Amino acid sequence: MKILFVTFGCKVNTGEDQYYLSILLEKGFIEAKVIEEADIVVINTCAVTQVAAKKSENYITKVRKIMPNIKIIVTGCLAEEALTQLKNYGADIIVSNGSKDDLITHILDLSDGLIKADNGGFSGGAIKCKTDTKTRAFFKIQDGCDAFCSYCIIPTLRGKPKSMPLEQAIHDFKKLLLLGYKEIVLVGIHIGLYGKDLGYNITDLLDHLTNIEGDFRIRLTSLEVNEISDRLLQLIKNNNKICNHLHIPLQSGSDKILSLMNRQYTRKDYIDTVKKARVLIDDITIGSDIIAGFPHETIEDFQKSLQCLEEAQTEFYHPFPYSERKGTKAIKMDKQVDKKEREERSKILRLQGKTALLNRYQKSIGNTYQILTEKGNKGHASNYLLIHFDKDIPTNQFINVKITHTDNNKLYGTVID
Repeated sequence: MKILFVTFGCKVNTGEDQYYLSILLEKGFIEAKVIEEADIVVINTCAVTQVAAKKSENYITKVRKIMPNIKIIVTGCLAEEALTQLKNYGADIIVSNGSKDDLITHILDLSDGLIKADNGGFSGGAIKCKTDTKTRAFFKIQDGCDAFCSYCIIPTLRGKPKSMPLEQAIHDFKKLLLLGYKEIVLVGIHIGLYGKDLGYNITDLLDHLTNIEGDFRIRLTSLEVNEISDRLLQLIKNNNKICNHLHIPLQSGSDKILSLMNRQYTRKDYIDTVKKARVLIDDITIGSDIIAGFPHETIEDFQKSLQCLEEAQTEFYHPFPYSERKGTKAIKMDKQVDKKEREERSKILRLQGKTALLNRYQKSIGNTYQILTEKGNKGHASNYLLIHFDKDIPTNQFINVKITHTDNNKLYGTVID
């Protein structure tokens, strides 16, 4: 039986799909490389924005049209939100986020699982076997969120925070190393809440993981400003096993808009945290999510976002136009920004972000970085710069590359033997 996992949305979905696919491979399934080869497709959906939800719906419809006999199993956030309504688009089986911990059973039995997110258990873990030639494993350690930002539906679709127990996380991390992975990305809906339900925190886990012997590195995903403690920064500074790259959502550079968003920090908090990280951690890079056109956002508020990112010298911009989501407080706010204006502001953010990254590229010329090789003679440095090099080298190798130049918005370098 050939099965294909199709992932939409966040790295949490990617980590889940790696995990469940590995279990099925051990049970005798074969991984299909393209949809036309598959007997079963599992579509792990996203619903963080209207656009994301629509992409998932359209894909279900497309698969049903081109593959009338394939079994379509839909899970993820859109499945949690829409449940059996997705059968109108062509889905055969629906597995909500609350039932995802039993996804394998639902695949084998071809049965629906409709438990709501708050009533489900923790889903996911370390993969059982390498499912492909990728060098990077996405290791889900946390799920759920209780921040209830006024624009976000995810707490409803993912439920309250749930963490993988510390001892299991350490055990499963070691299993990933034994499989040969040299970069492990810790993922969660809100990894800064890791351990909140169990009496510890993300830095406690990192303390244990960095004491494991081996040639590997750990990459963190999104952490909120108020979750980046001095202890965490010192741990990153003093331990090269943790990548010197932090993704710190900003969402807005206007304190007025941050308050309306129910974000628990200020513009100054963001800038101060980024500057502190830059002082402590050598050659660190910063990424940020930014929402354009949130209700009540004036041109002056938007300019504050641009100025804030520029002052912090943020390198990796992830801008999104504000998206109305049913069930959130923001959808009921007055002074909604015109959708075309939201898109235009997003475009301006993308252009500024492109300039910021290219400036960082220029500053990197002449530097030597250790990178982890990927397909296509390229690889990421610890600080997430993507570098192309001049030799044919197998994947999953740590090598040193000296940056020589940029071309067509890409970094290039020479391998240092």
